Amino acid sequence: MSSTPSNTPTNPQLRSNSLGLSELVFQAVTHIAPASNVIFTFPIIAAKAGPVMPISLLLATIVCLFIGNTVSQFSRYMPSSGGYYSFATRGLGSRTGFLATWSYLVYEIPGNAGLAGFLGYFVSETLKTEFNIAIPWWLISLATTALVWTLTYCGIQLSARITAMLGGIEVLIMLALAITFLIHPGKGSSFTAPLNPLNAPNHFGGVLAGMVFSILALSGFEAPAPMAQEAKRPASFVALSITLSLVAIGGFYLFTSYAAAIGWGTQEMASFASNANPYYVLARAFWGAGWWLVVLSLINSAVGVGLAATNATSRVMYTMGRAGTLPAKFARIHPVHQTPTYAIGFFQIACTISILLVGLLLKPDTIFAFLETIATLSVIVLYVMSNLALTRYMRRQQPTHFSIWQHGVVPWIATLCLLPVLFVTVYPRPAWPYNITPYIFVAAMLLGFVYMKQRESANPGSLERAATMLTRTGPASETVSE
Repeated sequence: MSSTPSNTPTNPQLRSNSLGLSELVFQAVTHIAPASNVIFTFPIIAAKAGPVMPISLLLATIVCLFIGNTVSQFSRYMPSSGGYYSFATRGLGSRTGFLATWSYLVYEIPGNAGLAGFLGYFVSETLKTEFNIAIPWWLISLATTALVWTLTYCGIQLSARITAMLGGIEVLIMLALAITFLIHPGKGSSFTAPLNPLNAPNHFGGVLAGMVFSILALSGFEAPAPMAQEAKRPASFVALSITLSLVAIGGFYLFTSYAAAIGWGTQEMASFASNANPYYVLARAFWGAGWWLVVLSLINSAVGVGLAATNATSRVMYTMGRAGTLPAKFARIHPVHQTPTYAIGFFQIACTISILLVGLLLKPDTIFAFLETIATLSVIVLYVMSNLALTRYMRRQQPTHFSIWQHGVVPWIATLCLLPVLFVTVYPRPAWPYNITPYIFVAAMLLGFVYMKQRESANPGSLERAATMLTRTGPASETVSE
């Protein structure tokens, strides 16, 4: 295919050369959801690491750079709209590649739904408490998904620019709040306490325990990979955007976690961890009526994650539709907007169903933790399989470029660091209803296996033909050939 694809209604394709480096960086930054993680995840990290949250987050950033190396390396050698689907298939074969990609879908759908659903609950409760306005939580969640659906349907350039704007706003709000904390330190705060590992509960054990949840707070950095077909200079920009986003958000987390410990009080981090919403408390204390900016940052974060996740996941499903491992309708491209509209619609409907099932069958305040736990299990499996795929792919298909350190040691270090994350997610056994999340994850993966076998039975050779489509061209030219 030529570098300037035909965009006629009879041959619509994704819009090439639409995303520059800055858009790709914000695709990753927004998918990581920095504001949401600061507000919801930092208290969990503080429960383990106390005031030395910054050390846990620094170590986690280094580990995530190792994990990000896998996606960056694959994106350099074979940039593709398939993202993990292309990577895992090239490295592990058609069947394992399909299951790895199924794990990606199980990660993205509940991950996005968890934030959109909890936003509805949080905003509904805030309006009721502060203004005595009663709006059902599910109505706010549905409005959020409808907004994301519309924006991603209407074109990658529009949604990417809005993603960058929302990501920038949420980061600026949280940085401003962090600076306020440093100007007004809590009673008894020590500016050196967050830098001493001995101040953590259980000392280095607490640092490591906090590091586990810090890794989860950085997941999502891989979001630029499926945008390769629409990116400028994909072989270099996609890989660079992953590294830049991890460095930027890692630094952001270090600063905001340090400031949070100082603002709350480095000797009182147990109460910070146990408070239902410490950032709400701090914002009300320091900003007065400006507390609503924290709510705004959460809204920005939820919508931004929705845009980034929908754009990334729909491109993966689009590639699976072209390859024949999903129905061909997933490969439909809108003749005007040049977006995979069927894949976008399917993703949003799946997210909506997830939100309503958890929120109505359980409780709306459990939506975030419940769905994010399932997403956590899925992303760990995905990262581990991708690390294994990189080593095998480089040794077999790129032997002249194989580096023992970059393609062998680094992926294995990243894999070993992920195993404790998997362990603490399931042990000690969580309370109801979170204790059923591992079973739901296993059931979802079994469903993928059954679907794969059914697809092979109904369409013999479909997985192998898909693998052939993904491997028939040179590594660096796959995006162009699609």
